[in-house]
Amino acid sequence: MRSAPNFLLCGLAALSLPALGAEEHWRGVTGASLQKLFQGKEFGDGVHFAYHLKADGTFTGTEMTKQVSGSWRVKQNEFCWKWQRPPGPEECYQVQQDGVHVRLLVNGSEAWYGSLQKVP
Repeated sequence: MRSAPNFLLCGLAALSLPALGAEEHWRGVTGASLQKLFQGKEFGDGVHFAYHLKADGTFTGTEMTKQVSGSWRVKQNEFCWKWQRPPGPEECYQVQQDGVHVRLLVNGSEAWYGSLQKVP
């Protein structure tokens, strides 16, 4: 019955390998490219939140079924938003993109993750 431990060992080794074709290609987005990236798009995760980032610098959407709104802008090389509903301070993030996927980072740590879609 030596094959059972070998089978388990091979299975564990296979699980530790990265999925083929799932390699990530994150790149930083800065300056004017940030405006172009977010303007007129919906940023969401498909479950918990969806925000429509409008060209006039405002956003509306839902977060855990609650209506939210605020303003957004590009400040230097960061994406910033300020919540009006519910009220909150301005928060600014570095941005990385991999295709339609976007990460908002604070000091190099992921704070938000979602996808961008064009709003019709």
